[in-house]
Amino acid sequence: MVLGNIGLKIRLLSLLTSFMLVACVKADVKLDSEKCIVSKGKQSIKLQLAAPCSLVKADNKGHNFFLYEDVRVYVIAGAPASIDELSRWSVKAEDECTLQSQAIFISDNKLTSSTVRDKGLTCPRIGLDEKIYLDFLKESV
Repeated sequence: MVLGNIGLKIRLLSLLTSFMLVACVKADVKLDSEKCIVSKGKQSIKLQLAAPCSLVKADNKGHNFFLYEDVRVYVIAGAPASIDELSRWSVKAEDECTLQSQAIFISDNKLTSSTVRDKGLTCPRIGLDEKIYLDFLKESV
């Protein structure tokens, strides 16, 4: 009976620790969408995107980033493009898609950014394939 209680306590402690780590990770960066400024602690970067900008959904276990070794990669979308500019894709105005995006990297508690991509479809609510995040990272190295 005692061993069963220890196992339960370990599982609960593990679950609580995981929850705390996820809560800290989600609070890692803040985005001022009206000014397109990303901040982490006392650091901030003014993005080269048209406002309003928004964080792209990543579908990564509740996180809005992908982690590669020790680098977190976030993608930020620029202001939504007109539906006429997006006519070659089957998206709607409510998808808020854009042709502008920029990545943010966090490594060793330092915040850096990529160059702007201005020809690829990015829809913050729909998200991007993970390979786009990896491509941004490869370009930055």
